[in-house]
Amino acid sequence: MREDLTVHIDEVRPGLGALDYGVYLAELARLAPDTPLMMEHLALAEEYDMAAAYIRGVAAAVGVRL
Repeated sequence: MREDLTVHIDEVRPGLGALDYGVYLAELARLAPDTPLMMEHLALAEEYDMAAAYIRGVAAAVGVRL
């Protein structure tokens, strides 16, 4: 998030931004088991593999089963 005249949020690959995925995944795990987690708006196909690996790593670190 930038401090501009208006709010501007840049989308980046998971792990490169400010979102705390440990907290996010822990809270997501409290919802119904069929609640989806989707990744989108990445520029390159390889980024999806890196993003998924990051999210799986964080989930394992905080004890969340995906």
